[in-house]
Formats: sequence, structure tokens, C-alpha cells
Amino acid sequence: MKNWKLEDVEESAKANPSSFFIPPKTERKNQKIGDEVRLHFLLNDPTSDEPRAERMWVEITKERSLFSKYKGLLTNQPVHIEGLNLGDEIEFEAKHIARTVIKKDSPLWIDSAEQKALVSEMCFQDGEFVRFLYREDSDREEDSGWRMFCGTESDEYAGDSNNIRIVNVAYLLDLDPTLLTPLKGQVGAVFERDTLKSDWQEVKDWTPSEE
Repeated sequence: MKNWKLEDVEESAKANPSSFFIPPKTERKNQKIGDEVRLHFLLNDPTSDEPRAERMWVEITKERSLFSKYKGLLTNQPVHIEGLNLGDEIEFEAKHIARTVIKKDSPLWIDSAEQKALVSEMCFQDGEFVRFLYREDSDREEDSGWRMFCGTESDEYAGDSNNIRIVNVAYLLDLDPTLLTPLKGQVGAVFERDTLKSDWQEVKDWTPSEE
């Protein structure tokens, strides 16, 4: 009997939205033969000196369909999991993909996917969404420079750090795939929209305060 199982990263991300980030669902469902994905192999009964999971990469050899799962070959040699070896075939689903490798020539590629954005808490309230965002220069590698707002925040609200959440950019894209268009922007980009169905409009006559 195997001593591991694959983690359902969709459930883990729902349970820990501020710290557990996964690629957008459309991306996880459209991996091709030759692509590499990272899966989390959970140990059934880890000892005190063992990790909760081994995070390993798999190269896809069979694409998923409505009636079948992905198949791929393990490209790492497990350290703690017995009976599993480099080159073994793994069968898995989109819900098991914790990370993907997106090539720069892919239309889904953005340079900030693994970085963080500062987002107004108001954007996460029921019925609300990001209507305004801009990208400024950042001196920290983990900071994408993206700043996102609902658009109705007062200056006082937006200026209170307690009202700002630090969120992984890929997680935001999973919540709202329409963000892909503005997120392709570089430092200095500013975008706005009125509704979720509105097209994003680039703003040319606004710059952030230098306070």
C-alpha cells in the first residue's frame, strides 16, 4: 500500500487564501504533453523529522480530457516516500497542480505571476471587484508593484494599511481571469473599468501620488 496521496491544492487554497497560491484554473486544465507541473505528494503518516509533503515535478505524457486524467513521469527522486521513484508514471487531475511552468511565448504569461500585489480589502467584499489598478516601481523582488482598488475608497480608507491585503498575483488572476489584460502592463501602466463585463481602458492622464 502506498504511503502517500496527492494534495487537492484547490481545497488547500480555499482554506488558506492569503498564503496558499495556485495557478489559474484555466491554466491548470490546459497543460500539454511535454509541459512540467509541480504536485504535492502528501505523506500519510509523517514522522516528526519528515515533511508534510514532498513537492515534486512531473512531465506530462498524456493530456487530460472530459473522460480521462493527466498522466506524466516523475522528474524528481523522492527522499521520504517509499515505493516511488524517478521516472514513475503519475496519474493526476487539474486540482492537484500546484505550480506550472508558463513559457514567455504563451498568451497566459505575465511577469508578475509569482509576485505580490497590494489590494484594497473592499475588492473582496460581496459584489465588489477590482475596477482600478496601477503599477509602480518597487525596490523589493517579491513586490510586483501592482496596486488594486474597488474605485470607491476614500483617501483615508486607502491610506490605512489595515485596509490593504498583500496577495499573490496568480491567485488574483484565478479569482478574476479578466485581470490578464491589465496585468500584462509594465511599470507606469494604469487601467480602469466600470463593470465586470466592461473592457479595461488604459488611463493616460493619471499618476499616483508621490507622498
